[in-house]
Amino acid sequence: MATIKIESQIKLTASQRKAALLASNSANRYILYRGGARSGKSYLISYILLMRAISAPGSRTGVFRKTAASCRQTLFDLTFRQVMDDTYPGLLSRCLVSEAEATITLPNGPDPKNPHQGGAIILFLGLDDGRRDKILGNEFASIWINECTEVDYDHVSFLMTRLNQTLPTNRTDELGEPIKLKPKFFFDCNPNLKTDWEYKAFVLNKNPKDNSALHKPWQWVEAKLDPEGNSDNIDADYLDMLNNLSVRERRRFVAGEWSDVNENALFKQDDIDKARADIDSDQLSRIVIAVDPAVTNHAKSDLTGIVVAGICSRGEFYVLADASGRYDPAQWAKKVDSLFVEYQADRIIAEVNQGGDLVRANLRANGHQHLPISDVRAYRGKELRAEPVATLYERGKVHHPTRALTDLEDQMGMYGAPAFKGSPDRLDALVYALIELAHLDRDGPKPGMTLARRGNRLR
Repeated sequence: MATIKIESQIKLTASQRKAALLASNSANRYILYRGGARSGKSYLISYILLMRAISAPGSRTGVFRKTAASCRQTLFDLTFRQVMDDTYPGLLSRCLVSEAEATITLPNGPDPKNPHQGGAIILFLGLDDGRRDKILGNEFASIWINECTEVDYDHVSFLMTRLNQTLPTNRTDELGEPIKLKPKFFFDCNPNLKTDWEYKAFVLNKNPKDNSALHKPWQWVEAKLDPEGNSDNIDADYLDMLNNLSVRERRRFVAGEWSDVNENALFKQDDIDKARADIDSDQLSRIVIAVDPAVTNHAKSDLTGIVVAGICSRGEFYVLADASGRYDPAQWAKKVDSLFVEYQADRIIAEVNQGGDLVRANLRANGHQHLPISDVRAYRGKELRAEPVATLYERGKVHHPTRALTDLEDQMGMYGAPAFKGSPDRLDALVYALIELAHLDRDGPKPGMTLARRGNRLR
């Protein structure tokens, strides 16, 4: 077997050496390195991945960013090559580098005459739409998502299914047996909000999709690096510049800490969590399904917002389901019909200013003309329209299920933040449903309103 016989020249900082110990613990499977800007996170993970690849001929390492272009530009072209040159000068020139495929194959295969054959390979990939098929063809011993705050947890879940390559290393234990390289998943980020998936997973040990407890939470560990600890590798003026950022920006890009909430949020996660309650739909007096249809149908279209909600005889509101998704018109019409049957709903709700006619026309065009439809009318902009609904949440009148509607709740928490982009499709559907149930498009909520029992629901 070909071996790499060049002495390592790398000099890690004290904080990097301490953080690297997490990777050497066999119990740690999911490892997050968080910290401020230029704190050395990417450099450290690149070094760890390189050492793992060197130790395990035939292993595959997947390096991911949100897009393939950004992965190539920042990691394949720059950071990883720098780490290779710093660690083992001359090694890169002995590797098989494919500029077209963005891969690096180490010369540690079993045949010294052809060391790249069977050597460890490092692949630099994106999580753009349409790239899953390429990823599905591989299993990895090591995976790294760089800047993981930019990536949805759905991508994390998908990549977990690819982390399944266990190989012997070129090191042996005290009995002379090869030590196996255990699969590990690495992440790094500049922390943002406590509603982000990585805070839920690594700090709260909750599954970000449904708020349930993580399986084997001890496998999820995190460490913090800060710019001051990497000061030998940073221009002093850059550190001074960081101190001119806003308080919130310094918390993220200097301290490397998550912020409690979106300070501009209309909807507070604490209000949602405090009022959580489950209810059987038979106990509700009225149930509606609100639809906020996407007006285009392609890979980058907005979602079609679909939310099911009801009200009980006490005037309390219950959000039962979020079925929002990227559908073509026939698909969302079929989804609405199936939900109508499943929840024995009373009405389909659509905003007449934005899609009401589209909802009615599409349901009828796809054979669902039997569904009763009511309109809500928007007299004000989105934020003003959502304010009375947010007041219901502040008063504890709206209940989400104990198994969190994570995607909806994340959008509620991010709405109004400078970083929020795109359409609040899920939130719009929620607002339409509660506007209808609480009569907020008419004269506001009606105090002491008496509702019929389930067998004779209001229509």
